[in-house]
Amino acid sequence: MSIQFPCTECENTLEVPDGSEGQQARCPACSALVNVPDTQTHNAERSTETHDFMNPYASTSALDPQGTSSFEPVGEITVQQIDIGWTLKATWELFKVHFGILIGIFMIMVAAGFLTSMGLLILRFAVLAINGELNQPDALTPIMIGFSVFENITSQLVNLWFTIASIRIMLQIARNQPADLALLLQSAPFMIRTFLATLLFGIIFFVGLILFIVPGIYFMLTYWNYTYFIVDRNCGVLEAFRLAKTHASGNRLSIFVTGLIFIGLGILGVLALCLGWIATTPFCMLLLVITYLTMTGQPFVQPRVVGNMQA
Repeated sequence: MSIQFPCTECENTLEVPDGSEGQQARCPACSALVNVPDTQTHNAERSTETHDFMNPYASTSALDPQGTSSFEPVGEITVQQIDIGWTLKATWELFKVHFGILIGIFMIMVAAGFLTSMGLLILRFAVLAINGELNQPDALTPIMIGFSVFENITSQLVNLWFTIASIRIMLQIARNQPADLALLLQSAPFMIRTFLATLLFGIIFFVGLILFIVPGIYFMLTYWNYTYFIVDRNCGVLEAFRLAKTHASGNRLSIFVTGLIFIGLGILGVLALCLGWIATTPFCMLLLVITYLTMTGQPFVQPRVVGNMQA
């Protein structure tokens, strides 16, 4: 599941996922650049039966050699407390290495949203022309009300499709797998569950906001990562909400602070003539993925300290 090895400078025990052998990683405790040891050398006494390497995450976010997708969850998850400072640092280290593809994914999402909006706008004018209502584009006729509902659902589905794809690709990046852009076309297995979960989340969140706001915020802090459980663990809707609630235990304050950081970075990005928004948004998207992995106790390529070996 993971590789544990001592930092050569501070002697803290670090943990990275399998597949990181031979790479360099920066220790989050002392910032030293260390080499990840080969598992067959580091764990020779425990791994003498085979020399074959198998990535334990290969079946969650990647394609198998035959080209078919496998979505069975692999590995244990545990409830862990979020360290905000370390999570931000880990996200930044990963972002610096992969900023090109992360920004590229975000721009694809923006382009998909723009093309969808343009296509729906053209379709709206076509419907108006067919019904002879071009001179009254804002008229609340039954046809236009129905088309407005269709527009909203279509936009939401496109957004969900690329949200699922971006989460899967960022999980690959975090787990030291090659980023497979083909996943941008492979969100279908998760769409129905994610749509139903999003609809349920939106209804309950809205009701919570009506009830003096606080219940809505509490609900959001508890269940915000339901999509990650559906995509990463291949859960059903109710199971995703159950796991989200379990892992929110003791983490709601940290999630709230992370949310404020997310909003703050978004505002800064917009204030920077919107150019900073192109960088801050994918960084925030990666931050949510790393937060999810952290609170579920799953290792990723950026080391984390799991113990101190000093006497």
